[in-house]
Amino acid sequence: MVVTYSTEVIGEGNHASLTIPDAVLAELGTNRRAPLIITINEHTYRSTAVGVDGQCRVVFPQADRVAANATAGDIVEVKLELDSGHREVELHSDLNAALVAAGLREQFEARTYSTRREFARQVAEAKAEDTRKRRIEKVVAALLA
Repeated sequence: MVVTYSTEVIGEGNHASLTIPDAVLAELGTNRRAPLIITINEHTYRSTAVGVDGQCRVVFPQADRVAANATAGDIVEVKLELDSGHREVELHSDLNAALVAAGLREQFEARTYSTRREFARQVAEAKAEDTRKRRIEKVVAALLA
């Protein structure tokens, strides 16, 4: 089910978010921590709703604002749907190889999307090979713990 509504892009310094009215959450049949697929101006991204000062909001990252041609203060039409499937995380080839070699790929996939994304980000953002190797070792150790 897709629910469409209009809202203002709330600018907060370098960050931005979108308010999700309670009526929209009720129509989707979900709560304030729902994984969502968000479409604005034909640009689609995934995020998770959060509670902020008594409101439900979803982060609107800068890269997604640029892709959707939206800025803080704009009124945008938002299409929301629940992201009920398994959310894929792109892995650096070295991390994937280490997980497979350690027999931990299935255990990795059983973790929450946020945890998997954070592990992948740490490895992907390593500039030096030694740093990447150390970070992969930490991921493997965390999965074994």
